[in-house]
Amino acid sequence: MLKIRNKVGLALSAIAAILFSSVVLVGPAKADESSAVLSPMGAGASSLNSMLITEAFEMKLRYGTGVTGVNLSNASSDSGTAVNPSIHYVISSASVGLEITKDQNGSFVGDAARVNGTSISNTLANDGYLTVDSTSPYLKFKLTQSHLTSVSPAVTVTITPYLDMDGTTGLTSGDPTGTPYTINFVPWSAMGAALSVETLTVGDRGATASFTVTAGTIRWSQLDGVFGVAFQSTGDTTTNNYTVSATATSAATPGTTAISGATLADGNYSLSPEVLTAPGSESPRTSNALNSVSATLYYFASDPGANSDISGLGGRVLVAEVSNAVSAQRAVGLTLSAVTSANLIKVGDNAADARYNSAFSLTAFPYSGSVTTSIAVASTLTVSSTTGMEFDADSGVILGGTTYTSSAAFAAASVAVPAGTTTVAVSTFGQDYDATDNMVLVLKSQLQSVTLTVNLKQVDLTVAYAETTVAGTAGATKSFAVTVKDQFGVSTPRTDLRVKGSLALAGSTSTAVADVTAGAATVAISPTPAARTGSATLTLQTQYFNQLVQAWENIGNADTVTWNVYTYAAGTDAFTSRTATASASISYGVTAYSWSGVVSVVIVNSFSPITVTAPGLVIENNDEATATASDTLTVTPAGKTANLRFASKLAGTYTVTFTTGNVTTTSEVTIHAAGHDKGASISFDKSSIAAGETSTITGTLVDANGNPVATGGTASIAVTYTGKGLPYGNSTTMQTNADGEFTFQVLVLSTEKGDAAISATYKPTGSDSSTRNITTVHGLTVGAAAAASADQKVNAGSFKGYVAIYAKGYRGQRLSAKVGNDWVVVASLASNFERIVEYTGAGYTINVPIYIDRVLMATITVTTR
Repeated sequence: MLKIRNKVGLALSAIAAILFSSVVLVGPAKADESSAVLSPMGAGASSLNSMLITEAFEMKLRYGTGVTGVNLSNASSDSGTAVNPSIHYVISSASVGLEITKDQNGSFVGDAARVNGTSISNTLANDGYLTVDSTSPYLKFKLTQSHLTSVSPAVTVTITPYLDMDGTTGLTSGDPTGTPYTINFVPWSAMGAALSVETLTVGDRGATASFTVTAGTIRWSQLDGVFGVAFQSTGDTTTNNYTVSATATSAATPGTTAISGATLADGNYSLSPEVLTAPGSESPRTSNALNSVSATLYYFASDPGANSDISGLGGRVLVAEVSNAVSAQRAVGLTLSAVTSANLIKVGDNAADARYNSAFSLTAFPYSGSVTTSIAVASTLTVSSTTGMEFDADSGVILGGTTYTSSAAFAAASVAVPAGTTTVAVSTFGQDYDATDNMVLVLKSQLQSVTLTVNLKQVDLTVAYAETTVAGTAGATKSFAVTVKDQFGVSTPRTDLRVKGSLALAGSTSTAVADVTAGAATVAISPTPAARTGSATLTLQTQYFNQLVQAWENIGNADTVTWNVYTYAAGTDAFTSRTATASASISYGVTAYSWSGVVSVVIVNSFSPITVTAPGLVIENNDEATATASDTLTVTPAGKTANLRFASKLAGTYTVTFTTGNVTTTSEVTIHAAGHDKGASISFDKSSIAAGETSTITGTLVDANGNPVATGGTASIAVTYTGKGLPYGNSTTMQTNADGEFTFQVLVLSTEKGDAAISATYKPTGSDSSTRNITTVHGLTVGAAAAASADQKVNAGSFKGYVAIYAKGYRGQRLSAKVGNDWVVVASLASNFERIVEYTGAGYTINVPIYIDRVLMATITVTTR
């Protein structure tokens, strides 16, 4: 800082002052280089020309760059004789005292004294006589009135530099003048300031205050004083204070009065020191939990030093006391979890592996009653340790948008995580592989903390084949489509790889290779010798070509497949047994299936493939835990027995067909009806009822999958009717039948027209106040019936063992039909002509009732073929 500390005054009696009750800012013009030039000292534009009224403004005086022919080695005299020109200045103001200090050491220089070959008169009025050489002298201007305080009105002073060209004392017509410079001396209130104190939560032993000062055109680089924040807290007997230098440093030592803060910009200053906790330390300065904390922002004309209490040291209060009380603790736990991606995988409850030199993200949030529901409490993410990682100009970590190339800075990193679920971005760069490289991150909020270790990993390739057991006839070639991925599930982009297959069968080995393209390869290989049978092991291994030794070498992890090699005679396939029936409850959710009991089928020829066909069911190969929802799955049993399970989201009885070779057998799988407490929604068959007749209104209760729900047990439905018409048959304990339906009637007089509403509340537990209750309100138009379309029709037929249901002219309406024991439901028909099929098998004669919006349209008798 360029401020001069020793302040010796020079009273100028003939100075005019312009006094204002409010701040008036007058900006300087661009300097004229043809005469003497006066310019402010310190960083910042020339337009930053204001100074606190209690402090001094520093300037330098020099010849302009356009001044030529001047003998700078000779001093001018004040004898009136024209000599080499000297630099002078005129101050235009009223009678206010102005102290002028000449050199940068702060001492006043008299007539006979010399500093860098310069001199100054000590008997000046409004003409400052100054001779300079090529080194620019320093000048400091300060108001000298004894009554000046931090709240005195603003004063504006204009100083005009000129060259004494004729030796005559004072500014004459022959003396060229330079550009005047205006200094605005302003009260301390010109420093607009704001102060905030963080909200505390129960158990906190530290707090943070933040202040911002915006001071317009004040020349920040010349301020002498410091800002001070005084803290007082309940629950702590110590008054905690910090003073912050007006010119903040970017790398201040923690614990000193200059606390590291935001970069100081001209006219703006923002700093957020940590308080009640020693700067740079995690150790609290008080052992007692806080009940509240308050802060007051001061400005001191000079640094009060390291005082335990600065509130009584004469500082000017910029912002009066700001307080915050403790809020209730709400977080019962925290979650800091890895977001699985192409660069990161979870490897434990508190650990994740991340790809070297890549970007990934973490999810951080506090929770209360549920680990899946974030609550509005802010958190902080810090770094507790790092191991083996590189930090230099080209290596480091980016955490929360901030780049760290210093291990010390990264260890001190702190990312504020706003309230609510938040994703924090992390990436590493320039790291060299080391198996020990990791970082440990800690999330803190209120009284909770959670730790996550992120290990940096190099790519580890794995070749994989989907099945663990296959079968094939002796000597026959079989193709194996494999993938080559890294541990993050990403297919390798490398083009210098191949997959080698090695098949070992009773002492004989055959091999084959295939190039890897876009992370995939197909290896075709056959067992040898051609007539040998038995259990073989196929090993699939990724290889790369080592240019140093000119040979293929293994890389990554291999996969193995058991290959059952057998002989087979066409026409000898047969089933010896199968499980006739199995059952399951309805499956809810996307992948959480409710599986049936195991259905076992036994074949004559070991290892022969079995094709399982089960329309409407999800099929699981229970021997290898693979599943498909595509209606068909082919399995290869390890011997003669295949074990399967089935699931569905729709209730009904399903026929499962097993085929091996040219023979088939079947089993029956029943998916039980929805339970009485599984209802999810209620709908009604009518939106309008006619005048002058009694209408029957049918409601239907279905589960989340659209299955009808029959009430009973604890469940019932409460139905109320309001509006035009007279209802009867409804009650507060209505029951639904096996089709999920309940009915009541409404009598409408011939003169009645208007609106009505049905309110139906499904009570699965029978309680009126249960949170599981579901209420549906359905509106009705009373007095006019909707005209039926002449172009509407339903029908049914059969082909290839399927029943086909046809609907014409019912776009957007609900279709339901019963095919045998199964219900077919389409919630909204997609077009005006739709066909819906249901597999039954051939040779059956069944009645198919077809409903539109739960109203029976027709019953069609179908013989399946």
